[in-house]
Amino acid sequence: MGEDTLHLLNEQTSEQYRTYMQQTSAVIKQWLDDNNVYSGGTPPQLQTATAININAKGRDIETILADIQAKFLPSCVSTAHSHCLAHLHPPTLLIGQIAEMIIAATNQSMDSWNQSPAATYIEKELVEWLCQRWQFDTGLAVQTNAQTDVQTDSSLTYQSGGVFTSGGTQSNLMGLLLARNKFYAAKGVDVQKEGLVGQPRGTILCSDQAHFSIEKNAALLGLGVQCVEKIKTDSSGAMLTSHLQQKIEEIGADNVMAVVATAGTTDLGAIDDLTGIARICRTTHIWLHVDAAWGGALLLSQRYRHLIDGIAEADSITLDFHKHFFLPISCGAFLLRDQQNFESIRHYSEYLNSSDDEKDNIPNLVTYSLQTTRRFDALKLWMALDLLGTDDYGALIDTCLDTARQAAELIEANTDFVLMRQPIISSVLFYFNPQNTVLSDKQLSLLNRQIAQDLLVNNIANVATTQLGQQLCLKFTILNPNTQVSDINTILEQVAIAGFNRLKISEGQHYDAT
Repeated sequence: MGEDTLHLLNEQTSEQYRTYMQQTSAVIKQWLDDNNVYSGGTPPQLQTATAININAKGRDIETILADIQAKFLPSCVSTAHSHCLAHLHPPTLLIGQIAEMIIAATNQSMDSWNQSPAATYIEKELVEWLCQRWQFDTGLAVQTNAQTDVQTDSSLTYQSGGVFTSGGTQSNLMGLLLARNKFYAAKGVDVQKEGLVGQPRGTILCSDQAHFSIEKNAALLGLGVQCVEKIKTDSSGAMLTSHLQQKIEEIGADNVMAVVATAGTTDLGAIDDLTGIARICRTTHIWLHVDAAWGGALLLSQRYRHLIDGIAEADSITLDFHKHFFLPISCGAFLLRDQQNFESIRHYSEYLNSSDDEKDNIPNLVTYSLQTTRRFDALKLWMALDLLGTDDYGALIDTCLDTARQAAELIEANTDFVLMRQPIISSVLFYFNPQNTVLSDKQLSLLNRQIAQDLLVNNIANVATTQLGQQLCLKFTILNPNTQVSDINTILEQVAIAGFNRLKISEGQHYDAT
């Protein structure tokens, strides 16, 4: 088998590489120019259309790209479309796509320095920058009394740190893992070595709106889903600190492994009282993890940064850059106030991170990660920050929040819609309930679910559904700075048309969509 047959990137195939990239770019550009939200049809239609066939003999790239153009791309949801508003699934910055090309071509593996020499230092510096930006690096070697200006305590020495991850679920797992290890270490147990058998089970406290990965990760850590207890939330979806305080007193602070606060719940975008929760956790010496997979983007905001005040008081933070930072999947990070806590998961492997490397000050990032082989995803964030600067980056984020507030105003002004809550970040929950009809809760839920399906399969818009209390809602998640108020108005008109059409079908009556 010759080198050309292998299609590997090397000097002999550099011209072929250029040709393939140009052909691929042309196919993608045509798909974007077609400007469809989604044209794949219903699930059964799509399943038939996308059947694959693997043969003993390969095909040429032109034929494969033709199939991609004809079968795959039209059946993709276009996150770049201004009517794609269903999930925390943004359009991606062009610079992020360029970075993906570089990541794939260089194929650096972030587990050891000799597999990613430059990339290792870039990720480390970017983590340091994030910690500084969050004022996570304010740990002092000594504590200064504000009144006397006397330095009194040398026990607070720490250095912040972190690592890039695949996203929120993995970052939340990291936070709970380190909290678990510290919790049992305080009881004289090295749970990494000895396991959990026979040990008292600690409790994880989070709001009833927290991400499902908290329970999922508790199960993965051998703690069991039952160790997660939910704290009540207020009408905005934020944790009630009074109930948190009450629950800690009931359980006993020594029995609480961690408190997980949320900065941006999936549906409402609710942000817990981070300052109040941090105060409680500091007083009771409980690990505070903040899931800021969504709301962490407000770090760069010009006008909404105050919404995440108090986040710097956390012990660990989850960030996702493939949400409101507009970067390609996957790209997340885990930040740790005191990187000494990484020691509880340290494991030496001579072929990756030998102790001799550490003595020689050679960094091997596998020490801090749950992954071994890991992509250089930090490149996407670095290049995006380098291109936009923090001001322009923040302006893109603010635009989405502004549009969400304008969307809420449009919904409130229309008597055929019910706005569930005022938006906090950039999600808007509402439902269609025509004023001249009387529908049961079950009928309303079915109607709104059908509306969302009709909009998608008819290539009009991608709108999500979710349950808030007893009400099934439609949901706009506005993560596209190019989505304008005019787009929102058009979608709302189409929601009404789809809804009235469904009522005509189900009831045999005519309703005026105006």
